[in-house]
Amino acid sequence: MVDYITHFAHHLQWPIEVFSGAGAPFRVCVMEANALRDPLVARLKHQSINGRRVLVEAVEPDALRRARACQIVVLGEMAREDLLKVIRALEFFPVLTVSDVERFAMIGGMIEFASNGENLTLQFNKTMLDRAELKMGDSLFRLSVEVN
Repeated sequence: MVDYITHFAHHLQWPIEVFSGAGAPFRVCVMEANALRDPLVARLKHQSINGRRVLVEAVEPDALRRARACQIVVLGEMAREDLLKVIRALEFFPVLTVSDVERFAMIGGMIEFASNGENLTLQFNKTMLDRAELKMGDSLFRLSVEVN
């Protein structure tokens, strides 16, 4: 998952106004997916995304204002109502939501890492990506299955 998240960071386009200034970092936030935090830090600590340093941070599910300042939010297992609350709170913000939670893309998440036995399949919710004004290159769509 870490390699895919890194790939998304490099290949999606965020609206320029999401950054508070030229020196603002590219934020990857981890919410209830703590096992991914250290591998993401290790993978991204010496990289820049579009000339911006990368900051990986943990965000609590009730810190939705803080999550809106992230470019990517990686969501882990949580109660379904909490997951839906987070998805709804980020729906119209330019924040990419990714998770391996089952049916994540069907309930409004943007990218789901779905396992079908030995293989990992990416399921994209294009409607939600469009609402967030995130632009994805064709190369990413070739890796995915659209669910909406």
